[in-house]
Amino acid sequence: MADAVLGYVVQRICDLLIDEAVFLFEVKDQVEWVKEELKTMQCFLKDADTKSKGDENVKNWVRQVREIAYQAEELVESYVLDAEQRRRRRKGFIRTTVCCRLPPPNDFIVLHKFGNEIEAIKAKIDEINGRRKTYGIDNLGGEPERQIDNTVRERRRVVLHAPDADLVGMDEEKNRILRHLLDGSRKRRSVISIVGMGGLGKTTLAKRVFNEAKAEFDHSVWIDVSQQYSAELKVKKLEQMTRAQCEKKLYETLEAENYLIVMDDVWDTEVWKILSRHLPDAQNGSRGLITTRDKKVARAADPSTPPLELRPLSKEESWELLSKKAFPNQEDIEAICSESLRNLGKEIARKCGGLPLALVVLGGLLSTKDPSFWAWKRLADTLVWENMEEGRVCLDILALSYEDLPRHLKWCFLYFSSLPEDFEIEVDKLIRLWIAEGFVEQREGETLEETAEDYLEELVQRCMVIPVRDVDEWGLREVNVRCRIHDVLHDFTITKAKEVGFLVCHRIRDDGGASPLDSSVRRLSLQGNKASYWDSKSTPRLRTLLSFGFDAESDIKRTFPLFEI
Repeated sequence: MADAVLGYVVQRICDLLIDEAVFLFEVKDQVEWVKEELKTMQCFLKDADTKSKGDENVKNWVRQVREIAYQAEELVESYVLDAEQRRRRRKGFIRTTVCCRLPPPNDFIVLHKFGNEIEAIKAKIDEINGRRKTYGIDNLGGEPERQIDNTVRERRRVVLHAPDADLVGMDEEKNRILRHLLDGSRKRRSVISIVGMGGLGKTTLAKRVFNEAKAEFDHSVWIDVSQQYSAELKVKKLEQMTRAQCEKKLYETLEAENYLIVMDDVWDTEVWKILSRHLPDAQNGSRGLITTRDKKVARAADPSTPPLELRPLSKEESWELLSKKAFPNQEDIEAICSESLRNLGKEIARKCGGLPLALVVLGGLLSTKDPSFWAWKRLADTLVWENMEEGRVCLDILALSYEDLPRHLKWCFLYFSSLPEDFEIEVDKLIRLWIAEGFVEQREGETLEETAEDYLEELVQRCMVIPVRDVDEWGLREVNVRCRIHDVLHDFTITKAKEVGFLVCHRIRDDGGASPLDSSVRRLSLQGNKASYWDSKSTPRLRTLLSFGFDAESDIKRTFPLFEI
């Protein structure tokens, strides 16, 4: 990831040297030197990332490289900003000197300060280079530029708007739940729970059941609960979905007509206890469906209805799912797969332990590789399959898929760490955020929006991002296209984003408290349901602020009176 940081900073400095040439004229040589040194450092990071896994000294070296890159970027941007402000203050000033390139007296002070700061950065770079030699970090070259041909790009254009794939290995479970939900002889309100570990396909199954059953109920509501749930917010959502204006009206509405309520990812019994008070049992066939990792939640929701415990996929089902993701939009996979590749694929699928999330993400990664035996074997050999017994195979596959991303996609993927768990963001909004952050590279013949959409489509093809689509009331066209990531992947992005200094997710507790923030934070995501004041002086290097909460706008206005939202 440090390679991604340096690549981003080098490109950013290049852009500044071009776009802000007037302001950087006096310091161009110094900035160019820093840019070239950072570019050279990139060539050593591939070896450093490998060695850092078992060497704390190398890990610290990588961290120092990342930090000096950020410092260089901030220094150059600050100089450009200061130069622009000085230019505006001097507007209309007529110089009397013969040499028009001679800066006015105040500029000498600024140039002297910049010179001292750039020399300090140079000294740190020299020190870092010295440590590199001590630790034996070799030059393995930087990340090669990846060319994307039109065929691959067109295939990705289909991915984002393709229909949902068929369920694999869950038809029996789906039909069992549907029979329970639609059994007209059962008048009492009953709740069935889908239980299983993360990545086993609980949400996928529940979503398919919900879509097939919702037309049979007067009211149908899907609620993402997650670990950071607020019961107050969930009740509000119930009110919105049923068009009720208050809790009393909500109860009366649900009492008069039957309903289907799905609560996804319930972590403890408390949220069900609170919400169930608003769900009357009018003996009219209303139903509840819960997904959870905890059997206690299932028993608390409805002791008289046995939960459905999901099983891992069989060997045959695992290969079917892996191959569907590795060869998207291919009808006859067996015909295009050689026997040796098919046998290797089945062995890879077996080692995933029947975990759908691992199979889906690994299949998405394989879809970007040459469909040959040796290409797949090289990829499979990078995984430590022995960890499967410890339940780590999924995490290893997620890490491998992340490391395989090109530099620009690592930034875009980690940006999902700024969103709350299970949050669905509109594609247009996400693309605008990526562009505003400077993650999207300008391509010849394409707008930034088109390039950003291609980025997103590659992440979808790799099965690292899940598209969410609605259709209009006639079922003719897609509306409100959104996307999200699996909660296991979300946990991964939060950990990785903090580890590499990309972003910090700052969760505010219901009592208004929160853990202290590090002064080096560059991107901050505020998440919580209660008002909380945070001192902006504690984050002097902050570049991006995102806020998600019940009263987020007023919180920000209190903290930043002059802030425009």
